[in-house]
Order: sequence, then structure tokens, then C-alpha cells
Amino acid sequence: MIRIQLVLSLLFLFIVLGSCKKEQVIDNAKIPFDFDWRFALDDHPGAEQPGFDDSDWRLLDVPHDFSIEHPFDSTYATGPGGGYAYSGIGWYRKAFRTSPGFSDKKVWILFDGVYRNSEVWINGQYLGVRPYGYSSFYYDLTPHLNPVGEENILAVKVNTSDQPNSRWYTGSGIYRHVWLLAKNKLHIDQWGVFARTVDADENEASIDVSIELTNENDVGQSCTVITRLIDVKGLEIGKAESETRAEVGQQLKLDQNIRIDRPQLWSVEQPNLYRLQVEVWSGNTMVDSYATSFGVRTFNFDPNKGFTLNGKHVKLKGVNNHHDGGPLGSAVLDYTHKRQLEILKGMGCNAIRMSHNPPSPELLAYADSLGFVVINEIFDEWMDGKTPAGYASNFEEWYERDIENWIKRDRNHPSIIAWSIGNELKEQYNKDNALRIINMLTEASHKYDTTRPLTLACNEILNFNAFGALELLDIVGYNYQEAHYKADHKKYPNRVIYGSETVMYPYHDHNAWQMRSYQQWLDGQLEDYVAGEFLWTGFDYLGEAGIGHVGTGFEFWKTWPEWPWRGADCGVIDMCGFPKPGYWFRKALWNDEPMVYIAVQTDESARNREISSFWNWPKVETHWNHSKLGDTLAVHVYTNVPDVELRLNGKSLGSRKWDLKEEAFLFWEVPYEPGTLEAVGRTKDGKAVSFEIITAGEPAKLVLSPDRKVIKANGQDLSYVGVQVLDANDVPVPFADNLIEFEVTGAAKLAAVGNGDQKSHTPLKGEKMEAYLGKCLAIVQSTDKKGEITITARSGALPVATATLKAE
Repeated sequence: MIRIQLVLSLLFLFIVLGSCKKEQVIDNAKIPFDFDWRFALDDHPGAEQPGFDDSDWRLLDVPHDFSIEHPFDSTYATGPGGGYAYSGIGWYRKAFRTSPGFSDKKVWILFDGVYRNSEVWINGQYLGVRPYGYSSFYYDLTPHLNPVGEENILAVKVNTSDQPNSRWYTGSGIYRHVWLLAKNKLHIDQWGVFARTVDADENEASIDVSIELTNENDVGQSCTVITRLIDVKGLEIGKAESETRAEVGQQLKLDQNIRIDRPQLWSVEQPNLYRLQVEVWSGNTMVDSYATSFGVRTFNFDPNKGFTLNGKHVKLKGVNNHHDGGPLGSAVLDYTHKRQLEILKGMGCNAIRMSHNPPSPELLAYADSLGFVVINEIFDEWMDGKTPAGYASNFEEWYERDIENWIKRDRNHPSIIAWSIGNELKEQYNKDNALRIINMLTEASHKYDTTRPLTLACNEILNFNAFGALELLDIVGYNYQEAHYKADHKKYPNRVIYGSETVMYPYHDHNAWQMRSYQQWLDGQLEDYVAGEFLWTGFDYLGEAGIGHVGTGFEFWKTWPEWPWRGADCGVIDMCGFPKPGYWFRKALWNDEPMVYIAVQTDESARNREISSFWNWPKVETHWNHSKLGDTLAVHVYTNVPDVELRLNGKSLGSRKWDLKEEAFLFWEVPYEPGTLEAVGRTKDGKAVSFEIITAGEPAKLVLSPDRKVIKANGQDLSYVGVQVLDANDVPVPFADNLIEFEVTGAAKLAAVGNGDQKSHTPLKGEKMEAYLGKCLAIVQSTDKKGEITITARSGALPVATATLKAE
């Protein structure tokens, strides 16, 4: 049995986890509890009891998603919305012992996320149930822990059997981190510190801090609460101090203010962060502490000027993202969040909408440090449900607790600029329920934060306009309603408008209900009264099978493809993190750095706007390979420079002028001949930028490209290893579909494989994957061992390819 020894220092509550596997040092008495769980599928009566025999159960670490470990199957009850994924019951059990340092402490277990209907026991004592799969929640273990040195058994039952319960892939299990919390009986409450910028400019800033304390000692206790603001050099630049007395059983709240000179403001260009540190002292002993990163910033939404950050206008260039990590399913490890945000940052993205549930805390921390603003969202359905087994049946009983944990957990993140209380609710067709529930959710939310606006994402804007419901909101999200921006701005002059979900492609049939003209799209890009847009989506995702399939047109529901699709193809980036052509169009649109990029048709949607889905980009790829000489191919050139010349094998095909107010990108019809197709752009001052594509031959080799060659030996770090099929001249083979087998040896393991093809049913947790569009991916995960890692790729008669990494 794995044992965990816990040692607490009196001064700073440093926790050292010493086991045969891991050793970490964490402050704030927050102990990683991810490792060495026992797991079994299906129901196991009595598994909550300490004496239950789990010796034949699988040993694993969390985060864990047991749905992604099964092949996709068209007969599964999750259906197309859930990506035809496995669902059912899973049990987790973990044994641990406490050290003498815990004998007089309060101990809690904190789950960042368990999907779904989780039930938790400690030593056979039932702690509770949590229906919603995206809430973070915690339980007090203290009354039920065995004496120091004796074994404790924590048991968790997860049940996703009732289906469908979501409109997208959810995963199943303890899919986010778990923590053990240990504090003195006089302590800061969980999520009990709230810091917010009152006002700030380059000269000075004022910061309010609220601290919630609880005294669970048998006697009253006087204490001093000190809050420090510490800069990146470790220097204290601001401080507040309060004396108070906490009586027996009392929960009390303290309010403090810190003023600092010449603050380093947080912004999307310079995401400067401080450390906010709260200490509770009893005499000369620190009895509790809390530390978090904190950004000093002010922001505002205006119906005419859109969004301003620190007084500067910022156009929201955003995307929506679901919570899955592609081949990893819902068990997303920390680096995956960072990698996704860095790829989006490279496109010029500065904003994320969390669709349609609270994200992991780690994603928000990366948004803080990388410079993204965030609309944090909680519900996809209220009382009028969208799925038979969804949240609607739990809403009235649970919404207040879920909102409390959501806002209190996340409210210190400088990245968050709005709370979204719902998405495309069925209450858009039910006036009485709509008005009542918006008021209910507003009241519940304002208990914990009034410094950020509340919003909704609406796809039936005319209905909500008629209800008067949108007057209850601070800002209004329009889902695919670009056609109504201009009229609503005139009719509702005090309304703040932003595109909470927006179309990918700027051209559509004039009969399309979501957007009828290029000018409507252009208004959203250029007019300040539209605060910005959030594309649907940044990354492809599992579930909502077939959304984004090109060729369905704007009346997509008439020919929804479903199986064999297992996921949505509507991202500017595929599930593996490979940018698609729409990425490069947005990069040209959202950045000032001069660029050109070529994409060539793979079907008629490249030139026929009537068959292009509004959820995706036309079918084009970066290639110059075709089977028949002389066929005319549609060629897109994405650019932000005013003049572009296209050349085929050195021969000019003419120059074209580009102006965004006239057209989104340049278009050529080019008779095919093999060779080199090159676009050369020129800036206003004559600077040249170019991009070329070359006809590829047959597959001749594989090249492995790890995005990180050094990872941490902590059991949870990752390297994403891209695989490209090349010809003999090192030209990427654009449509290669070679089956590639992987092997990882040394101080790591193969976590998952993928290729970006939403119709592929090759297991994502396997050891082989076919290339798609000439590429595929292997995800390498560290163990607790340091040393060299070798990843090997094999494909038939092609030379074996290897890459070497290191874990340290």
C-alpha cells in the first residue's frame, strides 16, 4: 500500500509529500493528491467501505478520463452530441495515512472537477454528491479521519450512465486535479480571499482585499491579518494590516485596502503579475497563509466604444473553446492548456470564452500569465433542458452552490472580464422563466462579485429583445447574429454588444439567417460599438459530431453528417494543435506583421460560397498536388499587405490589390502544373514578404518534431511530438495517410496519439495512428523518473525515425 507522510512546519505550513513515487513542496497547506489511486469500471457494491478488497483494481493517477480509453462506437448512448463515447460507472479508491502534524488540524479534500454525479466517502462515511460535472468542490474530512498513523480510505463513485447529458463530449471520471487541504483551526476559508483593483493608472493604484476567516478552536482567538503585495523581484511594495478577534465558531470578514505607487499594469500585451500574500498571525506564529498571483488593471465596456483595458481600446479577438484536450479527452494536464493558449496567441487571439462551463484553474492561471481576457461561463441549460439527462433536473436545487463555487474560486484572476450565466438557453422561448431565472442568477452571482458584468450568449436575439430580458444584463452576447448588430445598436443605444459566437467564414448566401452580407461581418471587425468576437471555435473538439462539415451550407441541420464523425471540425486549429487554413486568415486579419499565405482547393467549397458551412472554412489546404494537368484550381491568398503577385514556376500570374473593406482575401483560378506556386506581397513601403508551396513526390521519410525537448520528471508533464511525412526532397506530402507506429522508451510513456481527422476511429490511447493530411501526433508524458526519453516512429518500408527528449 502506498503511504503518504505529511509533515507541517509551524511557520509557513509547508507540506512535504514523501512517498516512494513523488516529492513536492507546496505552501498554503495544499497537497497534491493526484497519485496512486485504484480504479475499476462498473458498479462495485461495498466499494465505499474501508475493508473492500481493491487489490485487483488498476493503479493509476488522476486526472483520468475513462471514456477516452474506449473506442468510439455508433451504438453508445452518448450519441452524436457526446461524440459516440463510452459512458458508465467508475470507482476510485485511495489509501493514505496522516503524520503527527495533522493531529490538531482541519483537513479537507478538494476536487477541481469530476464528471459526473460524483459521490464521495471517507472511511465508509458518506460525504455527499455533486451532480454538476464542472464545479470544483470540497468536503471536510476531519471528523472521519482515523488516528494518526492509521490507514484512511477515500472512495469516489462516478456515474455518467444517464445519457445523453450534454451537447458535447464530456469525458468521465476524476478528470481534473485533486488536493488535500490542511489548516489550523483558525484559518482563511477556502476561496475566502477576494482582491480587486478599485482604480489604477500609471501613477498609483488602489486595491481592496476581503478576507473571510473561521475559528474552529474551543476558545476565542485574537489575531493579526497582514496582506502583502509582492513584485516579481520579491520586494514588498504594499501592505495592509488588521487586528481582530475571532470568537468560538465565528466566521468573520475583514476588509483592507492597499495603495501602491507606479504599478505595473496587467494587459494583454504586458500581463504583469504581482503576488498577493495574506498571512494570519497569532502572536509570533503564522497560523495560516494564502498566496495568489494578482494583476492590477481596470476595464470597461461601453455601448459605443466597446472594450477598454486600462483606458486603452482593445478589440476582442477571441475564440470559444470546449474543455477537452483532443487526444487526451477531458483529462487535460497543465501543459496542454499552456500549449493551446500559446498557439492561439500566435494567431493574434487575445480573448477566450469558456464554452460552456467553468474551466480548470490552471487554464485561467495561464490566461493571466500569457495575456488573455476571459469570459467565464457556467451553464448551457437552465430549467428547460436541452438533453434528457442534463443539468436541468438539478438546476433549482444546485444552481446557488454551483455559482458560489464558480465565482469564489475564479474571482481573483485578472484575466476574467465577465461572468456568463448561460448559453443559448431554451428559456429564449419562455418569457416568464427567462426573466425569473436571470434575476435568480443575478442575485446569486452578485453575492460574490459585483465588479464584473454579467452576460448571456443568445442565438435568438429577437425573442429576448421582445421579452425585455436583455435589459437585465450588463453586456449582451450575440451567437451568430451579426445580421442584427447594426439595427440593435440603433434601437438599444445603451446596450453593449459583442459576438459571443461568430461565423468562421466572411461570405455567406444572402438568405442565411446568421449573417447575410460581407458588410455585416466587416462591421463586427471594424466598428467599435461591437466589442469584439469569439469565433466558434479555436480548437476542434470531441462531440457535436459533424458540426463544421463543409458542404452542408447554412441550413446545416438538413444534412447533419453525424457518424462516422465523432467530433466537430469547426476550429481554426485541429484537435492535435495543427493550424488549419482559417488560422492563417485570422493571423493576417488580427496582426500587423506583414504576411502572405497560400491555400488551394480540395473541393468546390473553395469557390462556391453557397455550400460553405458558416461553422467552418472552405475546404482548402496548403498544397500544390493534383492528379490532372491543366485542371483549374481555386487558390486563396491570405494577406494583410496591399499588393500581392502570384507566380507559378517563376512565371507571373498577375498582381492584385488587397483592401479589407472590399474583400477578405485574394482569389485566383490557376491551371495546374506541378512545381512551385509562390505568393509575393509588398507593404506600402516596399518591403517584400513571400510564401511558397511545392509539388510533393511519394512519401520517403518521417520527421519527428517535439515541441519540448526537456520536460519535468513529475509524472504529469508533456511533450507534443508532431510527425510529418516528407518526400525525398524534404517536401511535406500533403495527403499522405501512412499508418505510423510509435514506441516510447526511457523516462516517459506514450500518453495518446492523434491525427486531427474527426472521422478516424483509431484509438486515441493506442500506439499507432494513420497520418492525416500528411501529419499525425504522439503525446509523451513524463514519469517520476529522470533521464533520457526516446520516441520511435515506424511506417512500413520508410526509414525509422527517432527523437530524443530528457526528463529532469
